[in-house]
Amino acid sequence: MRQNSEIDWDKLIELAHIMESYLFRLKVCRHATNGVNRIVIALCDKDKAKSDLQKNEIYKLNNSFPDDSDLKNSLLEVNLYKQRNNLAKLALVVLEENRTRETINFDNAQVEHIMPQRLNNDWRLEVKNADKINEQLGGTIGNLTLTMYNQEMSNKVFSDKKEYYSKSNVSLTREIPERYDQWNKDTILDRTKDLSNELCQIFAKPDIKSEEAEDIAGEHTINEEVDVTGKKPVRITLNDRDYSIDSWRSALVIFLNYVWAIDSRNFEKIRQDDSLDMKLFSHFTRPAVLANNIRVETNHSATTIIAIISKIADLCDISDQVKYTIK
Repeated sequence: MRQNSEIDWDKLIELAHIMESYLFRLKVCRHATNGVNRIVIALCDKDKAKSDLQKNEIYKLNNSFPDDSDLKNSLLEVNLYKQRNNLAKLALVVLEENRTRETINFDNAQVEHIMPQRLNNDWRLEVKNADKINEQLGGTIGNLTLTMYNQEMSNKVFSDKKEYYSKSNVSLTREIPERYDQWNKDTILDRTKDLSNELCQIFAKPDIKSEEAEDIAGEHTINEEVDVTGKKPVRITLNDRDYSIDSWRSALVIFLNYVWAIDSRNFEKIRQDDSLDMKLFSHFTRPAVLANNIRVETNHSATTIIAIISKIADLCDISDQVKYTIK
């Protein structure tokens, strides 16, 4: 599309940045990423590209795009250092590049634990409950920075590390001794909150509510707010496996068989919900027999069936596994 002048560089960069923010937030919040390939393929559909690409992209990412509160809460507790793909270093490098115009080669930079991974007795004497704090917060963004001399600092206490930090050419590191006289749980949490706010701005979530999509055809996650009235379903996707369907009724039957197959105890949760029990297991007018020989009522509108599937998916904690496609 770029080669054919169908989109300019500025718009392409803007679209790429939205996807970058989406992927970063998914990783930090530890949400499933198994549907990303399908979204990217859909975004490359030339027929859809004739409309507003940015609206199309935002619309497809809407439901699964973690918001600021999700990102901040995750950064307060997730061990970013142990996440795959050097996520901690990526976050720190992006933070540094966002706050300075200096050109720094980060290839040889290392992620430094301010409170080291292996504590010595000096740390335990300097910080109350040091081991517990380190276990809970040692890998969070607030306890991490970038340095070129990890081995020199080793597991020195904070009062000794401050001298090294103050001479760093990395502003993210240099500001630590300027802001903090000691290093403990409160300072780690304080720095985490500050860096989290910056990351929310850098990896921003687009203003989805202000965007309107003209065409809802295509794939949707089960919790999306989509008006499916009058729409024809063609596929339901369960844990990345596609099932062709020709009605909402068949979508419901396939989904309930899947729920039973992964754990038969899920039906106990469904029966304990009064609204689901009434919708599925009483007042039969058009029942279907499931693979487990249980009868369920299927004479519902498209909107009701989506609501039933969505509620059951939430009850069984499988919402991220369920998608459907309409035309």
